[in-house]
Amino acid sequence: MKAPVRIGVHTGKEKRRREVISMEAVDRHIVEMSGPEPVFDDIARAFLCNSRDEFLERGGRGGLLEYADLGTTVPWLWRLTFHTRGLARAEGKEVRGVDRHVVAVRFLPDYLRNVNQFQTLALVEPSDAFHPNLSPPGICLHVYPGQPLVEIAEALHALFSWRLRQLAENDALNRDACAWGRANLDRLPLDTRPLFGRAVRFQLEPLETNA
Repeated sequence: MKAPVRIGVHTGKEKRRREVISMEAVDRHIVEMSGPEPVFDDIARAFLCNSRDEFLERGGRGGLLEYADLGTTVPWLWRLTFHTRGLARAEGKEVRGVDRHVVAVRFLPDYLRNVNQFQTLALVEPSDAFHPNLSPPGICLHVYPGQPLVEIAEALHALFSWRLRQLAENDALNRDACAWGRANLDRLPLDTRPLFGRAVRFQLEPLETNA
């Protein structure tokens, strides 16, 4: 298993050590639940390698994402840890804010022709995530055949921050979250920061003109 690659996170040494141990356990869990590495043809292998290279180039700019390539010979399995502000709610408790979502992304050999979003994506943490499109481990997010990892990560960031959500309760995985969203439109989205890179703020000054 490759060592996790981490970006955009600054913590104390002891806390960081605990986080690394925690993520190693999560990575082992993802590998175990995903099964053995499939066999990919040359076209699928080239696609996955190109998708990885694009993702690593974007991820190298810093941001809100940690990641680990968990594939052995092909980058088919990923752990993505988002530090996107979102929501969770334990049973019988109030809605609370969270800033960590861990997702397993699995690319299967026929990904360029056919994709099942529930086979491709799994929400590992938090187990009580609160969002109309989430019912852990299920993530209801449209993924099209051949969609690059960068685009999937951007879409997940938009979903966790509530910029992207199901509006119709009859199609939602979490109807209570759907109702919460309608009642709290003024609070959405919960996170406006970019996933990759850093937000740039501009301050406009009045233009002085000579009399």
